[in-house]
Amino acid sequence: MMENNPCTEPYCDRLIALGYQPCNYSEKHYLFCKDNKIIKIARNIYNNADTDESYFIKKTAHEILLCHGFTATKVNRIYNKDELVENFVVLEEDKIEGQVYYRKDSDEKVLRQILHFMQDATKINGTRFGMLDKFGNALYSSWKDYLSVVISNANTKDRKCFLQELRYVPNDVKSSFVFTDCNTANFIFESGRLKCAIDVERPLFGDKNFIYGMIKARNPYMFELAVKNAYIKNMRLIDFYCRLYIFQ
Repeated sequence: MMENNPCTEPYCDRLIALGYQPCNYSEKHYLFCKDNKIIKIARNIYNNADTDESYFIKKTAHEILLCHGFTATKVNRIYNKDELVENFVVLEEDKIEGQVYYRKDSDEKVLRQILHFMQDATKINGTRFGMLDKFGNALYSSWKDYLSVVISNANTKDRKCFLQELRYVPNDVKSSFVFTDCNTANFIFESGRLKCAIDVERPLFGDKNFIYGMIKARNPYMFELAVKNAYIKNMRLIDFYCRLYIFQ
């Protein structure tokens, strides 16, 4: 983990004056706490429109999960630029006590619970496909339409191969809520049991099997667990999703 040193950020003195205390951090964000609330704010070098949008998407994604009975932090509000801190959008959510695991090779019991959470979330269905936007919408009428757009971001050689492999993609009528990040630090545990998801920023609606391609691309230990438990029925499709993942 990198050093937790928010003092170099332009907003630090302002937040401390308001009673907030730095409590955690990640590659792109710092977290400050006050009473029973957490605020999330970008590191200065990541203060851009994409980061701002991710806060709104997270709020919408967590509302979807909570609405369907999943445990996720409640995002209370999003402060627009200059509302709380000059030139920064700020997300505020409930503070949840517990343990966070940062290692990809965490204990199998930890990885298994995260995997099951993501699998269960695919039972949330929609009628559109693609990345979730800040309003909770996906833009495409089919999964293949969305993947065709993803493929257009690849280089010419890969694009040709990907387009040929589209024929192996299922023609789903209903879409599934799909995590696109299996980072173990996005979940809080208590006494060894998964308590809630805390950072679901960029999910999509699509083929439920896409989670396995994402996992293969991001965490070999969790992927090994999925293979061992025979969750994957079509390895060719998962390999395809794994190679596509970096372009979506």
